[in-house]
Amino acid sequence: MKDVIYLLLHLLTTLAKLIQPGGSRAVIAENLLLKQQLIIRPATLLSFHNALMKRKYRLLYSPRGGRKPGPKGPSKDVIKAIEEMKQRNPRYGCPRIAQQINLAFGLDLDKDIVRRVLSVHYKPDPSNRGPSWLTTVGHAKDSLWSVDLFGCQSILLKSHRVMVAMDQYTRRIIGFGVHAGNVDGPTLCRMFNDATSGQGWPTHISSDNDPLFQYHRWKANLRVLEVEDIKSLPFQSGW
Repeated sequence: MKDVIYLLLHLLTTLAKLIQPGGSRAVIAENLLLKQQLIIRPATLLSFHNALMKRKYRLLYSPRGGRKPGPKGPSKDVIKAIEEMKQRNPRYGCPRIAQQINLAFGLDLDKDIVRRVLSVHYKPDPSNRGPSWLTTVGHAKDSLWSVDLFGCQSILLKSHRVMVAMDQYTRRIIGFGVHAGNVDGPTLCRMFNDATSGQGWPTHISSDNDPLFQYHRWKANLRVLEVEDIKSLPFQSGW
C-alpha cells in the first residue's frame, strides 16, 4: 500500500513539473541524470569493493604487513662487544674493531656496520677526548719546514732562482729568497737566511734531492742551526 502511495505522489510531482514552463525539459534532464547514476554507481561500488578485497588479502598474506624482508642486524651481544671495545680502545678505528669482532665471534662484519653501531650506541667519555686538532697543530708549529727551489724569468727575461720556505703543519708561508744567476753553496745559505729572516728556526727541514741541497756549506749551515735535514722521496719535492 505504501509503495502505491509513493508512486502516486511521484506521478503527481512529475505532472506538476510538466505543467510549469520548461517542465518537460526538467523532467527529461532528471531522467537522464537518474539513468547515468544507475549506470555509474554500481560500477563504482564494485570497483571500491574489489579494491577493499585486494587490500584485505594483501595484508593477510604479505610478510610483516607488507614490509620487505632484509638481512638481520648484529645481535645484542655483538653490539655490546663493539661498544665495549671502543670504550677500552678509543683510538681503534672501525676497520680494526670489525677485524677483532670477526676473529672473536667468527663473523664477517663490515666496517660500515661497526660505524653504524657506534653512531647509535657509543657515547664517548667527555673526559677522555685528548687534545683538539688545533692544539695538535699548535704544538707541531715550526717543527717541520719545507724548502724548495724553482726558476723564473723577470720582465727583462733575466733568470732568477727563488727559494720558498713553508711550515708543513700550518701551511704557512715562511718567506722567499731570490737570487739572479747561478746558485752555489754560500748563495743557497743566504737565500735561506733571507726566506727565514726573523722567523726563528724549525726542528726539521724537508728538501728534495736537488743537487743544490747537497752542498757542504748548506749541510754545515743546518748543523750550526741545529736543524735536521729530511730528504723527500726521489724526484719529488718536499711539498
